[in-house]
Amino acid sequence: MKAMFVNENEYPYAQEIALRLKTIETRGKNMLSALVGERVAIVMTCSNCYPMVIGHVDIVSAEKKDRVFLDHNRSKTRIPKGSKYDTESRWCYFLENAAPCRPFPLPSSAVRHGRSWCEF
Repeated sequence: MKAMFVNENEYPYAQEIALRLKTIETRGKNMLSALVGERVAIVMTCSNCYPMVIGHVDIVSAEKKDRVFLDHNRSKTRIPKGSKYDTESRWCYFLENAAPCRPFPLPSSAVRHGRSWCEF
């Protein structure tokens, strides 16, 4: 299964995705293009914890969007105004059908593809 890493050092983004509160994941670069069209695991990461699978979500499409779109869709991206993620443009990954699961550790056999996603 493919999985995307979602860092929770500053904001509970992974949990918000699993609970369907965050329906647009954003990145500064097109780092998740290999996951578009896939149902993926949501892997919560943070500096003080082991990566945990906490749910699953469909990544249905990806587009680079500008400030106007990001401001208009702040409730879907959950990016706080003025945060380091509040930039002029970002890659937006549109999410559907999120579902939490009982958390479990990312298997140690997972093959990492950089810092954005893996397969296990």
